[in-house]
Amino acid sequence: MAQDGAEKVIMVDGRPWVASKDNPTKLLIESARRLYGTSNEELMDNAKQFAYYPVAVLKGVDNFSNGTISLKFKTIAGESDRASGILFNVKPNGDWLAVRYNDTENNVALWEFHNGIRRNVKFSDRANRFLLDRSAWHELKMTVDGPDFKSWIDGTLALEYTLGSVLGPGRGGAAPHPDLNPESNPVLRPPVAGKIGLWAKTDSTSYFKDYVVSPK
Repeated sequence: MAQDGAEKVIMVDGRPWVASKDNPTKLLIESARRLYGTSNEELMDNAKQFAYYPVAVLKGVDNFSNGTISLKFKTIAGESDRASGILFNVKPNGDWLAVRYNDTENNVALWEFHNGIRRNVKFSDRANRFLLDRSAWHELKMTVDGPDFKSWIDGTLALEYTLGSVLGPGRGGAAPHPDLNPESNPVLRPPVAGKIGLWAKTDSTSYFKDYVVSPK
């Protein structure tokens, strides 16, 4: 728990696991950001020291399937990354799905975690960034109805995805990674069935409140 003004909120804090300042991978990331002028989340994931995800799993909801989850978030700090999200479809083996807002890329994305590696399933439209006020609270909401997944940020539809669908070719026409094939990855196949919670990334420090679960 943490205090935000007069309110008690939940804090997910990734700072205890941050790489040391003189870590070679950290220096590589900082150099890449200076060169390219952006925060590239896929680059961060490929730097293994940064591929960790502080999460909090909700007690009392063992098998969320169809319905709605919403929360308010405020990403208050993060040198390597600033991300806040909803964790869902958490399987007994540790696989999961997460929908998150990234405050350095200003987008919403659906990610999957399988075989120890996180991979993107779908980003919101890169041409329409969500430039949110960092000092304010914002709402992230998701709905699941069988294979149909949707997510909103502050009431605006951010992305839609059909669980179980086969992804198209990647960059240069390359086939998607086998882990993104629903036939070989149960976490991507409907129906959603698993634990839920809160999600963050690397050294993000995120505040959460008003977590509401509404089963269908």
